[in-house]
Amino acid sequence: MPPSSNVTNDINVAVIEFDSETNMKYNDDLSKQRTISICDDGAIGVRLSFDGVRIMEDLSPRITITFQNVCKIIDIPGKMMDPPSKEKIVQRTLLDNVSGQVHPGQLVALMGPSGCGKTTLLNTLAGRSLNGVTGNIWLNNQRYEKSMKRNIAYVLQEDIFFENLTVKQQLTYTALLRLPNSLTRKDKLAQVEQIIEQLHLQNCANTPIILISGGQKRRVNIGTELLTNPSVIFLDEPTSGLDSTSAVTLIRVLRELALKGKTIMMSIHQPSSQIFQSFDQLILLADAKTIFMGKPSNALNYFATLGHHAPLQYNPADFIMDLVNQDKEIREHLKEAYIQNKSSNNLQYSTEGRKYLIDEPNEKEIDLINQSHKNLMSNKNESKWPIGFFAQTWILFSRNWVLTSKSQFTKLNCIQACFITIVFGLFWLRMKYHENTIEDRSSFIFFVLIFWPLSICFGGVVSFSIETSVIDKERASGSFRLSAYFFAKCLSESPIKLVLPAISFIIMYWMANINSDFANFLGILSFLSMSVLVAESIGLFFGALLQDVGRAMVACNVYLFGCLLAVGYFSHSTPYWLIVWVKWISYNTYAYNGCMQLQFMGERIYQCTNGAFIQMSVGYFSHSTPYWLIVWVKWISYNTYAYNGCMQLQFMGERIYQCTNGAFIHMCKNNTNGTFISNEAIEYFNLNLNVGLNFLVLFGMLIFYRTTAYIALRFSNIRRGRT
Repeated sequence: MPPSSNVTNDINVAVIEFDSETNMKYNDDLSKQRTISICDDGAIGVRLSFDGVRIMEDLSPRITITFQNVCKIIDIPGKMMDPPSKEKIVQRTLLDNVSGQVHPGQLVALMGPSGCGKTTLLNTLAGRSLNGVTGNIWLNNQRYEKSMKRNIAYVLQEDIFFENLTVKQQLTYTALLRLPNSLTRKDKLAQVEQIIEQLHLQNCANTPIILISGGQKRRVNIGTELLTNPSVIFLDEPTSGLDSTSAVTLIRVLRELALKGKTIMMSIHQPSSQIFQSFDQLILLADAKTIFMGKPSNALNYFATLGHHAPLQYNPADFIMDLVNQDKEIREHLKEAYIQNKSSNNLQYSTEGRKYLIDEPNEKEIDLINQSHKNLMSNKNESKWPIGFFAQTWILFSRNWVLTSKSQFTKLNCIQACFITIVFGLFWLRMKYHENTIEDRSSFIFFVLIFWPLSICFGGVVSFSIETSVIDKERASGSFRLSAYFFAKCLSESPIKLVLPAISFIIMYWMANINSDFANFLGILSFLSMSVLVAESIGLFFGALLQDVGRAMVACNVYLFGCLLAVGYFSHSTPYWLIVWVKWISYNTYAYNGCMQLQFMGERIYQCTNGAFIQMSVGYFSHSTPYWLIVWVKWISYNTYAYNGCMQLQFMGERIYQCTNGAFIHMCKNNTNGTFISNEAIEYFNLNLNVGLNFLVLFGMLIFYRTTAYIALRFSNIRRGRT
């Protein structure tokens, strides 16, 4: 049982008395309290209070990280080498027998020239990249396991966020996703306030991340990892890109965290002398090997024993970096000297420089590392995720709704929608119910079903490329399932992306005088909405499959425009063997068929003219496309079903049309003063599938492309080492 003690903290200090009965008592006179206690098992007990709300109750274990003889070798195709190698595979060593030990309360710097293995070592110790790794890694006295990742935070060099979110929104969503169900929502939000205060982010809490400074972004980056109260914090060049003042402020924050029992290790390229002296330990790498491990204050003395003397009043960090960036011969000498100087059971290897080094861990020492430490292994019955699938989905849905709303309803998008609406409305303004407007009505449906679906489709293509870096970072921290992210993305984006097309179409529809029946109007609007969703799904599929915007755009263009042409919009002599199957895999086929049937459904009377009947046998504009082509091209295009459905809805009913010159409807031939019923137009366009079937096929395509997009996304994550 620990003795009674008083613990103080530098920010809004609360004095807490510990005794054998209550362990801790809160001072009710203070509205904000934070206490830290050292327990028997070496754990650091963290209990935070904000206006009486308990924030973090679980014990955060104090962790000593030990790594011994860590190596990493990767295989590189010979043709990728410069110059290209004759060998098929060339092995490259990224880490070569690197050893060390970092204790709780220490702030350790990892330095070395570019490409020496700093980031690789951090990735390895954080469990982010273990392929090709050999050697031993212990957290306390336990070998590293994936289940220990919850005790580790890794702050990447790049400040990767959804930059349209405010600082507080970013931290809030992270807290809701990563803090366990044992904490209430109120507790989690209080923890967010605590982190904002601790990292001095109050002045920018409600500012979008895109508008804050580099130093503030870096602190937000650290804050997202501190929310879970990790025991170990790795940082990859956190001062990179910061001015000297921001860098010093950041190191001061990290120093405070180390004093609270955190184990902190960071890579840094070329620190100022003030920052350099702030570290408790320095590990210096060169060519994947260790060349110094000790206190920063001993570094110059050590290198002096090797004949490398620093000029007076010279920044030690600058001197060290200049030294390791010299020719290979000097680096080889430094590596050999470290091997001779480092700790060994055989004292005959002791040299003058050894007293300036910290001994590397050996097996006997590792076994003696606080055997009473709290077990870091997760309970087998403990969930892999902090919160459940539906909770993850709801939080991700809320976040994505905010992000999509901001990106979709920009001034540029609204101006584009207004312009397209006015132009379309004027081009097809108040069409009369005459025979010569039949083709005009068809072209109206065609262009509406082309513009909006394609516009949304290309947005889907770039969607994953924009989000991948953020999602990879969050999933590497164990925030949520990939399935929860994808499901939330589909649920949140689909309604928002339908708003502008729907508003635009409503205005255009009545300006063009398509069909006054309200039920038909709703039907055509449904086909347009379904076409937009299917087209977006196609974009998501190619974006997830190829993971490259350029290649995905090319593939999407080839597929979509291939379908549009093969379905028969413009071609009059497309080979039958091609169109026979392509047409029916195109979503346009079903959207067009449905809309056309709805447009001409019923028995509306149209005015005839002089009557020369032309049969449209394929689609929008094609009159003689060879059957061998259309039989497959047409029916794989979503346009086929969207167009067919809309055309049927347009001409559904008993509306009377006036004949004009008899060029379209058979009964108008030689009867320019006659009329015909709108159902004749459905026969004229050869719309074989009924409205319901067209809609059903479109819905099936929506499910198919969304499912394949998820599978492609899952497969791409597996290839990148994610699950």
